[in-house]
Amino acid sequence: MSFDLLDHYSLYKQPHFPPRTLPVGFMLRLARALHTYGMTAYELESTMNKVGIRLGFGLQCLAQPTTLIMSFSHPDEPEPKTYVFRVEQGEVNLERQIQVQEIVSAVLDESVSVEEGAGRLKEISNTPPRFGAKGQMAAFGLLAGCVAQLLGGGVSEIVVALFMGVVTGFVAVKLLQSESLRYLFPTISAIISALLANFVASFGLLSSPDIATVAGVIALVPGLPLTTAVAELARQNMVSGTSRLVYSGTILLQIGFGVAIGNAVGVELFPATEISREVFLPDWSIWISIIIAGIGLCFLFQGRPRDIPWIVLGGLIAFATTWYGKEFFGHVMGAFVGALVTGLAANLFERISGITRGVMLMPGILLLVPGSVGLQSLSLLVEKNVLEGIDTAFSMSFVAIALVTGLLFSSLILPPKDI
Repeated sequence: MSFDLLDHYSLYKQPHFPPRTLPVGFMLRLARALHTYGMTAYELESTMNKVGIRLGFGLQCLAQPTTLIMSFSHPDEPEPKTYVFRVEQGEVNLERQIQVQEIVSAVLDESVSVEEGAGRLKEISNTPPRFGAKGQMAAFGLLAGCVAQLLGGGVSEIVVALFMGVVTGFVAVKLLQSESLRYLFPTISAIISALLANFVASFGLLSSPDIATVAGVIALVPGLPLTTAVAELARQNMVSGTSRLVYSGTILLQIGFGVAIGNAVGVELFPATEISREVFLPDWSIWISIIIAGIGLCFLFQGRPRDIPWIVLGGLIAFATTWYGKEFFGHVMGAFVGALVTGLAANLFERISGITRGVMLMPGILLLVPGSVGLQSLSLLVEKNVLEGIDTAFSMSFVAIALVTGLLFSSLILPPKDI
């Protein structure tokens, strides 16, 4: 989903905010850009502290999902100045994240002045996203079709999930024109997916409507925010971590209730017909699905085309290590091993190439997060299968903790490149 968040809360509209060409004005806009394009709270605060020191300021930065608080002190100023401004919870944009971090590196090594850095930030914000509406719709569809196979679906589930993913993408990029629709988007999309799955199943074309439904809305499941929330809590960033955790739970609830509503209506309107014959793809084709999913994630995260091989490689490493780790050590330890190896590969990639590790890490982790497990637990709770639903929810929580622990260990063994 592409909303121009930098313009939505422009600092030009705020009274008494310094212009972007002054050091404080530049740092305010730099922090907002880093937040908008998907940097975690603890990384943003650390980065801004380094920039403040480089520009001769004492800087205290508190980053929250919807608020940035920045306090500046300077030897020439008798008292510190504090700025509080509203921001939207950003969406990952890998290309712009790389561009903004290049500005940070250039400012820190003094190869770029504040005025030049401010000009580059403005150019980045004014540049349209690399992949427009059609690219985003394709991303939703490719990811949904591949996840349907990962969940054990046959050819019919894959085809239907791909179509429903495109429909979800269409709703995301074309129909979200008002605030009310935007906030109801997860529920509306889940209802549409469940209704479509039941409609197709009524013709005897689906053996598992649930797989098609979950895969159709998988791009909306907040697995990445959930993992980020646990990581921020583990790093003692309590406010931001708790906010993201509650946000992730709210989105899961919206999707879960949407699926429940869609299934309730769909079963009444479109009674299911037993499928005569289900066709499954060969086992080796799952690796092709991971490659295709990686390409879809490049579109979804607005990555650069030249980074597609690294995005795909991150997905393959994450899936392979988790798959074999689960075979040897169980579900939770498999997630830990997958996150550990993926984190090490991403950190090594960053050190060698100088490109942010998010290029490999974010797509890889997205294929590991327990989003579908969380959605399954909500479905069980809605169906009043309380014990199994709670058990599944706890499994999701342990997997999320295992992922974060694996990432923390990977940074301990091979620290990411310091900006």
